[in-house]
Amino acid sequence: MSHSEDARVVWGWKEEGDELLEREDFEGAIECYSKALDLFPRDRDLWNIKGLALSELERYDEAIKCYDAALEHYPRDIRIWNNKGVDLDNAGEHIEAIRCFDIAIDIDPQDAGSWCNKGVTFGQLGWLEEAIECFETAIDINSNLASAWHNKGVILLKLNRDNEAETALDRAKKLGFS
Repeated sequence: MSHSEDARVVWGWKEEGDELLEREDFEGAIECYSKALDLFPRDRDLWNIKGLALSELERYDEAIKCYDAALEHYPRDIRIWNNKGVDLDNAGEHIEAIRCFDIAIDIDPQDAGSWCNKGVTFGQLGWLEEAIECFETAIDINSNLASAWHNKGVILLKLNRDNEAETALDRAKKLGFS
């Protein structure tokens, strides 16, 4: 096959995988992404989306391997560092997750999502004040980030700071957090 034929085949597998992913046929999507990656193994987006599909099936170890494959070629992609961190957190590897979020923050200190994800992980560890600091940083960067307001509110409730929690949770709801 020529390079352009390979590209069309890869694109076809990716499109089919995306359709299956949208229908929540995660196994089918993973199979399509794998076939595309057989032809184009350096595509970070394919590795990333395959990792996300694996994550939906709670196959976190496999998802993390996908993110690692993408990061091998693109070590400054904060999206992938965040996805890896989220799955490490889901797998109970909280300290490693924080390390991933820190790398993403080092690459782009203005990425509110990285700060929010780090805050969630701090909350998982019971480091509540640190979690609030992360959510406040995320909110300073993007005051419309509903998940940061919501998560801040949840942590404030745990600290019995009910008035502040109510304000944060109300703001999250106004921003569309459900």
